[in-house]
Amino acid sequence: PTRDEAARFAAEKILEVVKNKPDAALTLPSGQQGNDVLDQMVHLAKNRNVAFDQVHFYHLDEYFPIEPSHNESFRNNLHKRVYEPLGITPDHIHEIMADPGCDGHEVAQAYEKLLASTDIDILLHPIGPNGHMAFDEAGTSRDSLTHLAKLSEKTLFRDRVTRGLDTPEHAITQGIATIMRAKKILFIDLSPDYQEDMRQSLYGPIGEHNPSSLLRTCGQNVEVVMTQTIADHV
Repeated sequence: PTRDEAARFAAEKILEVVKNKPDAALTLPSGQQGNDVLDQMVHLAKNRNVAFDQVHFYHLDEYFPIEPSHNESFRNNLHKRVYEPLGITPDHIHEIMADPGCDGHEVAQAYEKLLASTDIDILLHPIGPNGHMAFDEAGTSRDSLTHLAKLSEKTLFRDRVTRGLDTPEHAITQGIATIMRAKKILFIDLSPDYQEDMRQSLYGPIGEHNPSSLLRTCGQNVEVVMTQTIADHV
């Protein structure tokens, strides 16, 4: 499949969950790959009249500290790209409140407590540099819960130099163990920049050096989606 086709396929998987369970709990990312899927999800939902008004939305990660109105805020992105177009009410939006002046560790602990009381029906996970999962960088413990993370030099270079973004050096992210509790994980790679990371995630050694490789210990609740170009490399 092309990038658009792969994004649409992943979006179809999310719609399938929502149609079968109208009050499903979704964990969504931002970023270029995630945005492609989210745009397809909103487009399909509107065209097919699939209601998302009972769905509960959770964040995979968020830069810290950052104002919710900042251009690079994941909260801002999700509001404009998903919540507003689908008419989601505030009581169904569960955000990582990563505002300046907050204690990032306390915010992370509170969000983990919220997630611990929730069954996430489907989680969208786009692969990142070195196979990072959300902002769980290479070397993050497989037992990690939601926490304040320092971003790696590779991630900072991608964001600030390659993409020209004005982003902080830290983020609050769901931990590896938190992510792996989801009932279903859509593991996607739509960018050739990460095709070697994807190959290592699927066929290389399993370990914390490549957080996404740990998904191979999750059994049947992980589905992998990628473009044909990436599949040919993998």
